[in-house]
Amino acid sequence: MTVQGQQLLITRRRSLTLIGGTGAGLLAAGATQRIVSAAIAAPVLTAARACVLTPEQEVGPFYVSYDKIREDIVSGAAGLPLELKVTVIDSLTCKVVKGAAVDVWQCDALGVYSDESSENSLGQTYLRGVQITDKHGLATFKTIYPGHYAGRTTHIHAKVHINSGVDGRTLVGGHVSHIGQLFPPDAVNTEVYQLSAYRGDTAAVVTHAEDRVWTQQHGPDAQLKITHGGGRLSKGLIATITLAVNPKIVPAAV
Repeated sequence: MTVQGQQLLITRRRSLTLIGGTGAGLLAAGATQRIVSAAIAAPVLTAARACVLTPEQEVGPFYVSYDKIREDIVSGAAGLPLELKVTVIDSLTCKVVKGAAVDVWQCDALGVYSDESSENSLGQTYLRGVQITDKHGLATFKTIYPGHYAGRTTHIHAKVHINSGVDGRTLVGGHVSHIGQLFPPDAVNTEVYQLSAYRGDTAAVVTHAEDRVWTQQHGPDAQLKITHGGGRLSKGLIATITLAVNPKIVPAAV
């Protein structure tokens, strides 16, 4: 279902509070490097809210139906390594959803999306791909920390497909049960964008509070938990989130 450039109805959807914190999780680690504390963005879940539908956000203008199953979506894009771990649960039963297809796309370190004529990247497929959730409801991607561009805070797009099949390495059939965006904490953005791979992006960094999608489409409920992957920022980061979806419905658009 295409909802490009439109906001999604969220009246029947509320938050899943596996979200990140801000600010104080960045700790010094040597003269030139800093790490992201494992304490940043510690999730606070309650049994009463854990299975409530994750709110929807708009699909945005850069979705491409790139339906290839692959864990490593970097495809040569420069940037800080990021392991993205998305768990899908059923909002009706609170059980994990095995066999869901998580479809992600994001910009590179300079804020450019692949396979877009407006971005001069037609034919390129970096930072796009699909993974199927395992028996724990988990889909994992090897990617890079996303860059940013004018007018938007840092984000990664995601769809969750239900009842799809796999033909070779291609996703087929099924329907979309979730369309959303995943947001790293502002404090981590500030830290990462000091790295050389991101310095060529001259667009102003947009904070969450300045972003229309974050403020109007329940952005705080889709914030990633960020932890460091190897003791130093340069070793990469790990981003985790849980998405609660209703497998029986398709997101409604206005």
